[in-house]
Amino acid sequence: MRVLAAFDKFKDSFSAEQACSLVESTAGEFSPNVEVVSCPLTDGGEGFVDILISKCRGDLIEVKARDSLGRPREAAVGMVPIDQLSNEVRSLLGLPESGKLAIIEMASVCGLGDLDLAQRDPWNTTTLGIGDLLLFGKEQKADFILLGIGGSSTNDAGIGALCALGLALKKASGESVDYPSPSTWADIATWDRSSIASLPPLIIACDVDNPLLGSEGATAQFGPQKGLPPESVAPLENAMNEMVVQLEKVFPHASALAKSPGAGAAGGIGFGLSLVGEVKLVQGFELVSQWLSLKKEVNESDFILTGEGRFDSTSWRGKGPFKILSMAKRANKKAILLCGSLDPHLERKTQEEFPNHKFIPFAKSSWKLAKNLQHGPKLFREACRNIFEDLFKGTSLECPIVKEARFKRIRRLKKFLRPLPRRSNVHRYPVLKWFADTAYQRSFLWSFKGGPIQAALFWGIWISMLPIVGIQMIVVFFVSLFVRANLPLIVALQWISNPLTMGPIYFADYKIGMTLLKLIGVSYPKNKLLSPEYDWAEFSYKELLRLIDTFPPMFLGGSVLGISFGVSTVFLYKILRKFYKN
Repeated sequence: MRVLAAFDKFKDSFSAEQACSLVESTAGEFSPNVEVVSCPLTDGGEGFVDILISKCRGDLIEVKARDSLGRPREAAVGMVPIDQLSNEVRSLLGLPESGKLAIIEMASVCGLGDLDLAQRDPWNTTTLGIGDLLLFGKEQKADFILLGIGGSSTNDAGIGALCALGLALKKASGESVDYPSPSTWADIATWDRSSIASLPPLIIACDVDNPLLGSEGATAQFGPQKGLPPESVAPLENAMNEMVVQLEKVFPHASALAKSPGAGAAGGIGFGLSLVGEVKLVQGFELVSQWLSLKKEVNESDFILTGEGRFDSTSWRGKGPFKILSMAKRANKKAILLCGSLDPHLERKTQEEFPNHKFIPFAKSSWKLAKNLQHGPKLFREACRNIFEDLFKGTSLECPIVKEARFKRIRRLKKFLRPLPRRSNVHRYPVLKWFADTAYQRSFLWSFKGGPIQAALFWGIWISMLPIVGIQMIVVFFVSLFVRANLPLIVALQWISNPLTMGPIYFADYKIGMTLLKLIGVSYPKNKLLSPEYDWAEFSYKELLRLIDTFPPMFLGGSVLGISFGVSTVFLYKILRKFYKN
């Protein structure tokens, strides 16, 4: 069974990646025959860089920047060769066939989730850090910059970012306005745009088409979500209007840009950046859908799980989980939406729109919001367990495992395997990252069914005994493709020959190989370095080259040793598997 886990973040509780990981670990408690395909969702907000980079051969670079309160912090910027992207993604973004794309996430420096409730105040937050990251993208010689702008804590019309890029603001006294936020706008007397740095073409991913000003604008619609008290909405809206008037004196097209769709997204960051450069807006979910091949994943799945923190009217405007439900409906696939809470006014409408889908709010109504947020992952896992219990009833797959001892055993195994490559992070591992695309597309490399596990045990143990230190990872990767073996396990087994065990293993290989050659009548000269009679006082580094002569007997002995241990381990695995099934 193939299950697609495509979740958005559960705001202030746990991330989209954590949700997908919880589904994967919970499914493993019920059956080894379930393959969970994780596709964390983002509309440009939290996780934007990690999610996109995880699906292509790119690099994450840690950058020093300022957060929305002006404090120093580190954030990740993704760098992706454009030729690694699909034709659909390049077409959507308007990219050429080659070049370098920088990927920046606004939430990494200006994320609402990074601020305590007491710190959330759009009057005092700034986008200085966005300018820091944009300048870094330019320094890395990016040909294009992709900026995801969801989940922000700011409402400064991008003025902070412009200041980081070189816009100079001064008070009437001549002093610089070092911390540009709405609370300091009234101090600005002069503007100087002469030193603003030029940027590569900028592409902004967002799913909001609000203008900057008015009842549908940034302040009125999103200010309260960012900690703005109701009585402060009108004053901040007035300050924003006055700011546009002032900007018009320096940027003659400011008023026109303020009315354009999307100008109000993320507190007006797109508006501010469009004053000084070429900016293109794309739908965040459409980009992620093309990037992650979501349509293909939905069509190839037997069952779909999706969800977010709260499913309400904003979800119906095109958020990721709603789009996933729509895709599942068109593909005639069963889907379940897990959410912390479901807007009761939309319950009937939602059920009529998706009659074959199921909606499960898992928050406890008797608990306060803070407690539900704190225990969100636990409540989510319990809901997943209930789903898989119902899913396996009456099927030909393995029945649900209800004994706590078995749960503990599987959790221990998952914890043990956590440092190993997984389908979602193989691109981060040395050597293996060169083949990340190939590895991601072959589901058998990540399967814990009997066949891939047995192949990994046999071939992994055999190769670990061979004298090929330094190239083992490349060898096992191609072997796993050929024999359809589990990649994490076959990689883990290579640590059998580690710096502590390598000497004894290779010496045993040599001795066994020499004995076998002698038995079959092949005369092979002994290496004097491995003889107990060798006088180490006469040793020179040139004599190390003679160890090359030991490769044939070591390879023969390693093969015999590895095949013997491999066959024994597979036999033991079959016995234990049969025992645990019973």
